Amino acid sequence: IVVYVRTSNIKTRDAEEFLQQILDSFLNAQKQGVSIENVLGTSDIKHYCEEIVDTYKSSYNYSSLCSEYVMYTGMIIIMLSIINYITQSLIIIKRYGVSNFTLYLNFNMGIMFQFLLLGIMIIAIMTYTKKNCFKETGKSDKIKEFFILWIILFLWICIMVACSIFLDKLLVFRLSIIIVLIVGIALYFIGHYLSEK
Repeated sequence: IVVYVRTSNIKTRDAEEFLQQILDSFLNAQKQGVSIENVLGTSDIKHYCEEIVDTYKSSYNYSSLCSEYVMYTGMIIIMLSIINYITQSLIIIKRYGVSNFTLYLNFNMGIMFQFLLLGIMIIAIMTYTKKNCFKETGKSDKIKEFFILWIILFLWICIMVACSIFLDKLLVFRLSIIIVLIVGIALYFIGHYLSEK
């Protein structure tokens, strides 16, 4: 239930409210000595969660639906830019010395593809996780699923490394790391503000 609600694209506040309600229902069922199905009024817990999520989503407008994506985009920009800047600076210092140290972050095709691949991977993982939350699988299915996911992850890492190796030379543009961080922070706070409305 927790995983399903967290991956259902509803506001964090609404997810916490629903999870608190469902926890209270579980505690009441335990106190009364009855099953959770009796307290919820249904044996199909997945359908019950889907109805609650749909009820929350029906009250959202377009900006509400996009607000958390904006916030997470800001977080990703901040984290990846800092990692890339540190990596880039260490390479520059190692090759050319401290005198060539710069506050500029190079945006090459490798970084652009890595941002894109990371976004696709996050969406794919959340979609896959949500789809399989209530699915009961046997031991052989879990082993098969593990190997399939391992192969997909390995291929994804290989593609990320290939992007880094082969596309790093194709410079698209340069920006000051300060501007990049300001944009990331602004996106985070705008998304956070809109999600709280």
